[in-house]
Amino acid sequence: MPSPIISVDHANFSYVTFTKQAGFSGAWHDLFHRQKSTVAAVQDVSLHVNRGEVLGLLGANGAGKTTLIKLMTGILPINTGDVRLFTDQVPFRKRPAFLQRIGVMLSQKSQLAWDLPPLDTLVLLREIYYIPHDAFTTWLAFLTKELAVTPQLHVPVRKLSLGQRIKFELICALIHKPEILFLDEPTIGIDVSSQANIYRFLKQLNRDTQMTIILTSHNTKDIEALAQRVAVINHGHKIFDGTVTGLISRYATVPLLEIVTDTPLDPLPTHVRQVDATHYEIDATALTELPIDPRRILSVNRHNGSLDAILTQLFSEEAPTQ
Repeated sequence: MPSPIISVDHANFSYVTFTKQAGFSGAWHDLFHRQKSTVAAVQDVSLHVNRGEVLGLLGANGAGKTTLIKLMTGILPINTGDVRLFTDQVPFRKRPAFLQRIGVMLSQKSQLAWDLPPLDTLVLLREIYYIPHDAFTTWLAFLTKELAVTPQLHVPVRKLSLGQRIKFELICALIHKPEILFLDEPTIGIDVSSQANIYRFLKQLNRDTQMTIILTSHNTKDIEALAQRVAVINHGHKIFDGTVTGLISRYATVPLLEIVTDTPLDPLPTHVRQVDATHYEIDATALTELPIDPRRILSVNRHNGSLDAILTQLFSEEAPTQ
């Protein structure tokens, strides 16, 4: 059996934070008696990813998922435990041969120069990664065509829409054809059409090249559209590792009926929640019979809850044990 392309074993990472008191007297006190505390961001996390997998990392703000990505990409050094990529590469050593094989897109960090067109940044990356000119031109033409941003290559970044900037950030992470792609909140703030375009492109890329993709997102549509497997991080701990369906089955407490009707219901029956004009959800535990005339129902589906509902439940609680 081939070795995992990513191996994280009992990883731990803590950072030190300082508190600042208000006012001049507080600042004077802090000068000599600064108060500090240690925050455990990642606690005893083990994770193994095979080549070609698409893994979704889920967690609330501050749960530790972005820190975990920074450990895997070498941005942060691990405190204890072990992180290795490609069997023998230690990320924090930042060896050129390792950096050549990974691509990273962090939502809060831009590679694009604000006043320059995206092409200038991409040409710079071509030189950094020693990409042959012909290969660069062919691959860039493919990426911009697939993501529908070819006309914007020569437009200053400050004049691009958010969706166009996000797509060029993705192209920057892919320009050297990495084997592993790390995406942190790749679709934050962009419209549904751009999201769908990115989903289609990433699925095609994974299918055609067996590129391994590690994805974090608060948008559950990203996870449902792309991830073959999910790992849930809560308070620094990994509390689940499996499929989206398995996650819902494990934590769902309320069975739901999804019903689509021919016309909107007016008035809305008891125990029925309207999702959109003719789409409704019903708590199946509260029913003895359907509160809707069967002649008006176009389709009925039963499931054990939505991913959004499960994550809301998990992240509002203390970290449960796996």
